[in-house]
Amino acid sequence: MPQNRCPFDPDPIYAELRGTDPVMRVSAPAGFDVWLVSGYEDARRVLGDNTNFSSVDASSSHLMGDPDALGGTPPPGVLLRYDGDEHTRLRLRLAREFMVKRVARLEPFIRQLVAEHIDRLATKQGPIDLYREFGLPIPALVISEVLGVAEEDREEFEKATAAQVDLTLPLEVRQQAAANSAGFFAKLVASKYEQPDDDLLSRLIQEPTEQPLTFEELMGLSLLLLAAGHDTTANMITLGTYALLQNPEQAAMIVADPSIMDTGVDELIRYLSIVHNGVLRKATTDVQVGNQLVRAGEHVAVVLESANRDPRFLDAADSLDLARSSAHVGFGYGPHQCLGQHLARLELKIALPELLRRVKGLRVVTDVESMPFKNDMLVYGIHQLMIDWDEVVA
Repeated sequence: MPQNRCPFDPDPIYAELRGTDPVMRVSAPAGFDVWLVSGYEDARRVLGDNTNFSSVDASSSHLMGDPDALGGTPPPGVLLRYDGDEHTRLRLRLAREFMVKRVARLEPFIRQLVAEHIDRLATKQGPIDLYREFGLPIPALVISEVLGVAEEDREEFEKATAAQVDLTLPLEVRQQAAANSAGFFAKLVASKYEQPDDDLLSRLIQEPTEQPLTFEELMGLSLLLLAAGHDTTANMITLGTYALLQNPEQAAMIVADPSIMDTGVDELIRYLSIVHNGVLRKATTDVQVGNQLVRAGEHVAVVLESANRDPRFLDAADSLDLARSSAHVGFGYGPHQCLGQHLARLELKIALPELLRRVKGLRVVTDVESMPFKNDMLVYGIHQLMIDWDEVVA
């Protein structure tokens, strides 16, 4: 499967495939064949169809999964892998927690968080790693607020979540960090049964319903929210900063008028499309996708970054234009579209303009040839973004 993307564009082979073979049979890294879907309309066709396609297998199973485990029972609470009524039950319980109005209540907290982390830059001497000092901690602390992690535990939570995705650490250290997170969440969920508060987990526990969520489902949901809402947003903050510094006219537009991010945040998400190498679905019936017949039991991998650059979907799709809006698939599409998209937008709409406004002379000190891009990761980004600056203003 194509992997050569550096720094912002999909592998150029996708442009060719969209024209010549938009639904192509390929051998996936995990050892089984998939239909690679590269065009925009076909992508929406597959992702929006929960009748002919199932999400039972993890969306990245074709990249790092065990072929013998395909079709297995999903872990409790991991709604990304459920279909039908069970998916609806879990998603509806969470959906109200991530509606625009409820997410908007977090804005003062996020603004304070961003301000504090920018203030810390003023106490440091560059170069520093923006990913580790700014990109990673902010989403981790936002998720901790959503889940109701006590303030005295948030430093421990932040360190454990950061360690899980830090590839400079040995594998056994990252595995131990993941185990620590699971233990942390077990204690957190148990504490919400004993002393509920005004947070997502407490509301899910206390809400009257004929089918209460089990302890295991609450654990699964918590771990899913951490995985889906932390690493992705951290990479978008970091890679988004780099993309804007590489497009100074777009960065200047944000500094002059931060409200441009009302549309600009989605354009940045479309342009960068950090979920890489396809989102997996399994056909439940024989179904036509584009010019190919996909048989029941076969898998398709929908390539979001290619679909978002399809010129039949958007003119000048390879350029970044913060002033335009589009129906991109950067958050997926259909019944499994990203549940936390409003929260991700809010974090980016606050963090990026404030960073550009307050940190004067912000610049990257690593040349592009030496930049450690995450071409080896499920979520694209930069392992380390070394920056320097002239001054930090109020």
